[in-house]
Amino acid sequence: MLTTCVVQTVSWCSRNPVKVVLAACAAFCGAAYYVSGHFAINTDIGRLIDSKAAWAERDRALERAFPDRANLTLVVVEAPAPEFADAASAALALQLSQDTRRFRLVDRPEGGPFFEQNGLLFLERERVLEVSQELQTAKPLINALARDPSLRGLANLLSVTLLVPLETGQVKLADLAPLLGRSADTIEAVLAQRPAVLSWRALLDAAPKPAHGPARSFIVVHPVLDFSALEAGEGAADAIREAATKLQLGARFDARVRLTGPIPLGDEEFASVQQGAVVNALATLFTVLLILWLALRSMKLVVAVFATLLFGLVVTAALGLLMVGTLNMISVAFAVLFVGIGVDFSIQFGVRYRDARHEHAVIERALRSAASSIALPLTLAAAATAASFFSFLPTAYRGVSELGEIAGVGILCVAFPSSLTLLPALIVLFKPPAEPALPGFKALAPLDHFFEVHRRAVLWVAIVAILAAAPFLSRLEFDFNPLHLKNVETESMATLLDLQDSPASAINDVAVLAASAEQAEQIARRLRAVPEVGQVTTLESFIPDDQPSKLDAIGHAAAVLLPLLAQPAAAPASDAVRVLALRNAAGGLSNAASDHPGPGAAEALRLAGLLRSLAGSDPSARDRAETAIAEPLRLSLAALARLLNPEVVSRATLPATLVSQWQTEDGAALVDIAPHVPAGTDSNDDAFLRRFAAAVLQAVPQAIGGPISILESAKTIITAFTEAAILSVISITLLLWAALRSFADVLRTLIPLIVSATVTLELCALLGIALNFANIIALPLLLGIGVAFKIYYVIAWRKGQTGLLQSSLTQAVILSAGTTATAFGSLWLSHHPGTSSMGKLLALSLFCTLIGAVFFQPVLMGRPRAAKAPMSS
Repeated sequence: MLTTCVVQTVSWCSRNPVKVVLAACAAFCGAAYYVSGHFAINTDIGRLIDSKAAWAERDRALERAFPDRANLTLVVVEAPAPEFADAASAALALQLSQDTRRFRLVDRPEGGPFFEQNGLLFLERERVLEVSQELQTAKPLINALARDPSLRGLANLLSVTLLVPLETGQVKLADLAPLLGRSADTIEAVLAQRPAVLSWRALLDAAPKPAHGPARSFIVVHPVLDFSALEAGEGAADAIREAATKLQLGARFDARVRLTGPIPLGDEEFASVQQGAVVNALATLFTVLLILWLALRSMKLVVAVFATLLFGLVVTAALGLLMVGTLNMISVAFAVLFVGIGVDFSIQFGVRYRDARHEHAVIERALRSAASSIALPLTLAAAATAASFFSFLPTAYRGVSELGEIAGVGILCVAFPSSLTLLPALIVLFKPPAEPALPGFKALAPLDHFFEVHRRAVLWVAIVAILAAAPFLSRLEFDFNPLHLKNVETESMATLLDLQDSPASAINDVAVLAASAEQAEQIARRLRAVPEVGQVTTLESFIPDDQPSKLDAIGHAAAVLLPLLAQPAAAPASDAVRVLALRNAAGGLSNAASDHPGPGAAEALRLAGLLRSLAGSDPSARDRAETAIAEPLRLSLAALARLLNPEVVSRATLPATLVSQWQTEDGAALVDIAPHVPAGTDSNDDAFLRRFAAAVLQAVPQAIGGPISILESAKTIITAFTEAAILSVISITLLLWAALRSFADVLRTLIPLIVSATVTLELCALLGIALNFANIIALPLLLGIGVAFKIYYVIAWRKGQTGLLQSSLTQAVILSAGTTATAFGSLWLSHHPGTSSMGKLLALSLFCTLIGAVFFQPVLMGRPRAAKAPMSS
């Protein structure tokens, strides 16, 4: 009955080709119109998993309480000195906060008025006392610099203010070495016309920045996102860069702005997927057309098959959008799957038509003959392939579930029917010439004979090889870290890697949502005792301890220094005065080095020589030195004045924006937990993150976020694929049983499929290819493609046909696999590591599937029950 129905359908379409093509054109235009008006991709990766598990509920609860925690952009402002980095950051933050259309919140987590005023209170009590004493001791230096914060002021400081105490023994030359050395570095850079700045804050910093690394300041922005765009935060990113350009941060502070964080990482990930996509698409199109030519040997047949493929792709896109509303970042791959898998049905029908056309002069008779011979295997292959995709519908992995829904419908309701309706109609209209010879690979006839004669030996060799490689499956890994799937050449990822050991990145932090501030503190105390935990932060962390003693120490320094910092600065000096001051300072430093040999003398002599060179240079060089020395000095003095005027910090005086990031209006509180990263440890190492996540969960089972959420997501995905594989095997088994009515023949179809899957995983282990969130999608495709190929061979074998390797069936299968490999190969060439790994594993699984179908399957089956002459159709 099935064969009769298919033959009648093909016959009717061949008799009414114009009606069929016109109906297809109408459907194509309607589908194209619908796609153009409704095409949308939701790039929110949070929608890809729809789990009801406890971890997912905790994740959603945390997101509801603090919705801005994940949807943020970290703006990294880098400059040669911390004074410039902070000044540039403050200017940029102010500018961005005025753009309420693009940004909902702009915050400087380590800056702003609160920390600029109360920063000293967050130091340890002993350190506050040390800083206070150091500042009071430095009263003469600060007084001189505050009175004249300029190049002339530094020169006078070196020639008078410091050298007099040096002569009296109050100061040692070795104590001045850091100031002399850094001043020399700055002047040397100025004379060489390199970027130069003298950081006065770094001179007092107990933990200075690396000598060759930039100073950094951070801004956290919560942009308004557009998830209908491929890059949801692109508009906000452009606004940040435009603001930096408008403020001339490069010219004023020699600063540059880089973006990282969840939003830029996601946006640039999608952008890297697009990179080179047009070239890859054109190369794929050309290769597919070439393979179609090799399979069909007629340009008219190639055009007919390609038109059928294009029709199916557009109609499937329309049906997909109608079913799911918006595509996600996984379901959008249906296009590649349709090209790679959907074209198989047209190639199978086209090659079978060529086979029949060799025997029948009339096109319509050839089409009916092809339909009669292909009806059962093509229908069964389409149903089994669709079943393998539909098996994902009940799983919690929404990304693949929607992909399975679209691909399954596209295969069963579009690709398969169009190969039996539109393709025959186009063949009749195009009237391709008759076939002079049967298609197939006649050169493989000796291999057919070899496998027939040595069937048992070949089978045993294959079984032994597969079993011998089985232990390698224990080495198969699932790389759960999504950072390993990102392009390290993008700005956001490169910036994140630079910050991976900085608390500002917080990429591997986890969190706990506590019912109250009191409960948050109890949880924090418990976590601080866990060795794998580095830092635990709550709202209480922003209220310094030992405030009375710290305020008293700062008050003593303020009483001495604030009057000095408030004095008016001297008028700018003329260039002649600057030259004189530089020469005097050079002479004084030379004398000091002669009078006080030992530590510091080399720095003094070096600086003396550079000051003479600067004095003898052109005025523009001294102007550059003025900027490099005086501008950061003024910023440092102003910052010092603010730090010397703290106030008592309490829950009531904390900034509202800070409080909102750690406590909700109903009292729920956030606990942030950062890992302790031992020296020499990669903070993104999978094993390290597993230990950290396990240790935190053991102490606080309600923790979520960061590596905990990623690990749970990985478990959900693996479970989804396991469930889908089981459902797929069951549904395909039932389908095969219903069609073949032979348990042995069902096994003949499924065993090579299982063998191909096993070999694929063994090769992954041997080649060091880890499974990940992206390439694991290759496994269901292995089932979908593999079962179709194997069904063709089982049906042919049941008909008693031999010489399968040399037949047109093998030609159709190999060339169909070629189009699939081309589509998947375009993914392998992607600039995005995750997409590339997907293409790599797809190509590997396709190769194993093809070997299993073309070689292992015939060997496993042996000679058919009622052997006939070698297959010719």
